[in-house]
Amino acid sequence: MSIKRELRSLAEGLTTLLYPRLCLNCRSVVRQSQTPQLCATCQAALAYTEQWLLPENALTDRLKGRLPLTFGAALLAFGTGTVCQQLIHALKYHHRPEIGLQLGEQLGEILVKQAVLADLQGIVPVPIHPDRRHDRGYNQAEEISKGIARVLGKPMFPEALRRKVFKGSQTRKSRFERVENTRESFAAGKGDFSDKHLLLVDDVLTTGATLDFCGNILLEHHPGVRISIATLAMAT
Repeated sequence: MSIKRELRSLAEGLTTLLYPRLCLNCRSVVRQSQTPQLCATCQAALAYTEQWLLPENALTDRLKGRLPLTFGAALLAFGTGTVCQQLIHALKYHHRPEIGLQLGEQLGEILVKQAVLADLQGIVPVPIHPDRRHDRGYNQAEEISKGIARVLGKPMFPEALRRKVFKGSQTRKSRFERVENTRESFAAGKGDFSDKHLLLVDDVLTTGATLDFCGNILLEHHPGVRISIATLAMAT
């Protein structure tokens, strides 16, 4: 080992000793290379949906009759008290955009193997209101989309949709309140996507209202567009 590499290794070890990298779920010490920032036990506790193995699955069923889909899948199952919940909360509320990028890359590795997405022409993240973006510093759906785009080698269109109004967080709202809160919140943005196949991306699918409205706006404004959906998680 060269002196430079020895010094770098020593510096990394000292940094770890002084500022240990902790698991985002259980707070045990994790390796610097571990992504996302979870210990082996918590990583193993993540529940992968494997929805991508079935053309009709829980995600496509939730949007059936509301939004015609070419493909749809969530990476993880989301539930109260789960490791997945801790990751999503860190991404959205604790300024950890790298989680979106890292899990987006994981999702991208799955999506790139799907034959039905071979003609995909772009990725559209669900937008957030400018005020919320200013407060958070980023749009979590864009960070996920960046990870997917990096693997798929497809362009991202962050301005294809826009968020007109924001009526507060969806987290503590009932199913009915989520739908009403979402209605009339979105509008078409910039670009012509007629006859294109787009991947609509969000962090978590709950009622499906957000993806329903966003997908249908794209269908209404761009003749011949086809919609596929990918999310980091889906509420069980």
